Amino acid sequence: MAKTVVILGAGWAGLPLAHKLLKYTLPKVKELKVILVSPNTHFYWNLAAVRGVIPETFTDDQLFLPIQTGFARYPDGNFQFVLGKASGIESESNLVKITKNDEVETSIYYDQLVIATGSQILSDLPFKPVGTHEATLESLHSLQKQIDAAKSIVIAGAGPTGVETAGEIAAHYGAAKEVTLIIGGDHALEASNVLPSVSQTVEKDLQKLGVKLIRKTKVDGTHAVEKGEGSSVKQTSIILSNGNTIVADLYLPLFGVKLNTSFAPANFLDATGSIILDKTMRVTGTKNIWGIGDVGNLEPKQVTVIDGMIIHLSAALDAVLTGTGGVPEYKLGKPMIFITMGKKYATGQIGGWKLWGFLTAYVKGRNIFVDTAKQYVDGKALRHAAM
Repeated sequence: MAKTVVILGAGWAGLPLAHKLLKYTLPKVKELKVILVSPNTHFYWNLAAVRGVIPETFTDDQLFLPIQTGFARYPDGNFQFVLGKASGIESESNLVKITKNDEVETSIYYDQLVIATGSQILSDLPFKPVGTHEATLESLHSLQKQIDAAKSIVIAGAGPTGVETAGEIAAHYGAAKEVTLIIGGDHALEASNVLPSVSQTVEKDLQKLGVKLIRKTKVDGTHAVEKGEGSSVKQTSIILSNGNTIVADLYLPLFGVKLNTSFAPANFLDATGSIILDKTMRVTGTKNIWGIGDVGNLEPKQVTVIDGMIIHLSAALDAVLTGTGGVPEYKLGKPMIFITMGKKYATGQIGGWKLWGFLTAYVKGRNIFVDTAKQYVDGKALRHAAM
């Protein structure tokens, strides 16, 4: 009888986890079947989206890679790709409901279920997948045109995405565009709990690039305005909490995420919509449902922690499927952040250590790891560890 593992989501966590199980557990469990469910035919290397939103910096083929290509080397009977997304879980009967992209709903039986459905930007901007591959690609192309045409751009949200996007646009276009970054707190990256020296370096580099910083301010509202009398060109009027109003050609709200967990039972979720996991990465109160990546409540919602989570959960599932031992507790990773703004300016942090800017720029800033994307998507390497 097949031992079926259903993985919901083929993003940063779900896709390599499927490869891990097929590469290492399948030789020991011949009846293993891995079913990978995703609304996307392609993996989006959205690490590079902060530069990719600028036209002609990366090709579509560099940012979007087909998911199924790397799974062709596994036996057909042991792997299945389902194009669709989860719409419900019946944990009592080990069934997950899947709505396929043709809107037909079906149910899939699982022995082990992994929730790896990730998150989206709150504003639905294409810095993460926004639905199908085609929908994400269309949204990205539209945003590229808007950024290229705009003379003034206001970015709200000084987390890693907002900071890097402001820096990338300023580095690419120089004085041709007026870029403003609205910071909700005293400093950039405040919510990311970075060292003060890292935040200071980021702000200094942004200012060197010509980005205007507005601190201790949030956006209270926006509305469209005509650029001139009789003009068909629309600008955005941005109402700030400090009492001021800014009019810009383009407004990019890059704060907040929404978790792709609406299909999960309410008792699986905390107040933020995160899946409640125990110290083994199981969904609390279940025996055969697991969570990994942004959906879980164990780690910050950052791609830098994913390698460790994949390594742990693949070993945990291997132990369960082979019956060879208990499941160890997951060990939290060290805080890590790598910030690049164009190819020259960069900084970062691992644990309590600030990284040299030139080293971060060399490692990440050159091409934001797009040269490693195919290896990752084809299951031949993790980001910072061996597969």
